Amino acid sequence: MDMETKTKTKKAGAVIATISVIIIVLIGIFATGVFKPSVAQPYFPNEHLFVDATYLLKTGETNDTVNVTCTPYLTNIWSKESGEIKVIAYVIETKDNLAVYKNTVEIGKIAANSTAEIEMPIVLSNNSYKVDILIFESGKLVIKGTLTIRAYPVYIWDEVSHNEEQVWRLSNSIGDFVQMH
Repeated sequence: MDMETKTKTKKAGAVIATISVIIIVLIGIFATGVFKPSVAQPYFPNEHLFVDATYLLKTGETNDTVNVTCTPYLTNIWSKESGEIKVIAYVIETKDNLAVYKNTVEIGKIAANSTAEIEMPIVLSNNSYKVDILIFESGKLVIKGTLTIRAYPVYIWDEVSHNEEQVWRLSNSIGDFVQMH
């Protein structure tokens, strides 16, 4: 064997050994799970969800409280369905700025170019409140809005029964819903 053949044989052996080591290392890395395929997070464009309107409906009353259903209408203007939607409402007494009631509603996904009606029951007593409404999409806060509500009883004389009856009155103002980025 001449010198040139020996050199070519050594080079070929070195290349084969290097390739073998690389293959063994790659098999070890992928077999142990060091590199795992990534799962893409869904992409939702900013400002594709909007609160179109919010309504308050008195649904019941006792001597001490009034039950109200707060109904925001949430529209998805995107051409694809939204992520998972969750809405949280905090009822906060304005006098001491403490939350006295919390309600969470899981909506699920909103279809493309459609509106969801979100019914959120809340309980109020004789006081002034602000209601913070937080809307989450796939775990991210995307919209925040505030309502101001005053609940108070009034007493009306009933001419037929000759009794004074208590009726709850509500006054409210709906603030803006803002996109969170």
